[in-house]
Amino acid sequence: MLKTLDIVLIAVMISAAAWTFKVKHEAELIDDAIAAVERKSALERETIALLQADWSLLNQPDRLQRLAEAFHADLSLEAIRPDQIVDIDELPQQPINLVPDPTKALGGFADNAGSVVR
Repeated sequence: MLKTLDIVLIAVMISAAAWTFKVKHEAELIDDAIAAVERKSALERETIALLQADWSLLNQPDRLQRLAEAFHADLSLEAIRPDQIVDIDELPQQPINLVPDPTKALGGFADNAGSVVR
């Protein structure tokens, strides 16, 4: 008949097999997640490359020149003068207005024009 040691060893082998299956299954799930992230990353890289190509086409100097000439009357574009280029330190600071403007109503429920409860 089976001895106690044999039963313990069989239980250990079954436990080891179950643990091995569990670890393998978790590893496969992690591998699937990594593959999904890699696919998404590749798609994003392709999208970025496509957008960069579009940006390059849209910013071609001859195209911009044609657009500037076509819409010159509407946009009133002029060449930049050297004195228009300044450092950030040379720009004047905008004053901060801490008093709310009462002429700008919020509208809707945020407006304090009437009662909300009926």
